[in-house]
Amino acid sequence: MPTHEILLVEDSPDDAFLVCRTIDKHFPGRFQVSHKATMADAEAYIKDHKDDINLILLDLGLPDTKNGRDTFDHMKEYAPEIPIVILTGLEDHDLALSLVREGAEDFVNKGLMHDKPELLRDVLEFATCRHQLVGDTHKKHQQSIKEKDEVISWMSGDYSVKK
Repeated sequence: MPTHEILLVEDSPDDAFLVCRTIDKHFPGRFQVSHKATMADAEAYIKDHKDDINLILLDLGLPDTKNGRDTFDHMKEYAPEIPIVILTGLEDHDLALSLVREGAEDFVNKGLMHDKPELLRDVLEFATCRHQLVGDTHKKHQQSIKEKDEVISWMSGDYSVKK
């Protein structure tokens, strides 16, 4: 299985260490983790490595954002094409559901992740696959629309070949 690059955006050095250690210990060679502690550092990293990042693990409590919703909204706006998994110590089901409805791929509680590391593995793998599938479906849909428009154009008398 290919290595996936994860951008971990986490301000707590202890939590970042535990996440990285959990990933390295339980999923050796499957994920490469790049860690950034602030939204500003994450944005700079994304700017330079956007095409390499397969997934963002995002803590909601960053020092340079207002609150959890602001953190997610900011990241979603900055990196809309990269799947985001929320990684937090909060146990707020309503917030989790709300953020997933707004585009987060999933929501993982840090405490549960340490007790059941396979939960993190599943979330990471499923989020990456799901995001790829949605992207492929969108591309197919766009191609179908383009083909439909070409047929309509041809049927309405425009016989030129467009590329």
